[in-house]
Amino acid sequence: MADTTPPTAPTPPEARGFPFVTVTGAVAVLFLFVWLVARIYREPNPLGEPRTEQKAEPRADPAAKLNEVRAKNQAVLDGNPGAGAKMSVGEATARLLGSLKSEKDTLPFPTPEPAGPPTPEPKPKQ
Repeated sequence: MADTTPPTAPTPPEARGFPFVTVTGAVAVLFLFVWLVARIYREPNPLGEPRTEQKAEPRADPAAKLNEVRAKNQAVLDGNPGAGAKMSVGEATARLLGSLKSEKDTLPFPTPEPAGPPTPEPKPKQ
């Protein structure tokens, strides 16, 4: 029987032995990972609760803090000058919509920009 492979075909690579170096490296990395995980598992949590030896600051009640933030927000919306607001939301909305709304508008959006000056008609060539 004749050989069916063309003479220009590459020769198949020779079979090598068992990849000892690759297997050894993979096993070493596996054991290194397991060792690191075990080491970190035994460490105390740095983000955990403070130790009883240290004096911890008393924590504010979350509900009281939320109520305080809501009161500050409402003061700003109401336009109290002590809160840093110049006018209330309702007053500002009425002022803005009163100046931007025209008779033709159906939505409370600003009126379109007025048309610019008319463009001069081109002069015919002489």
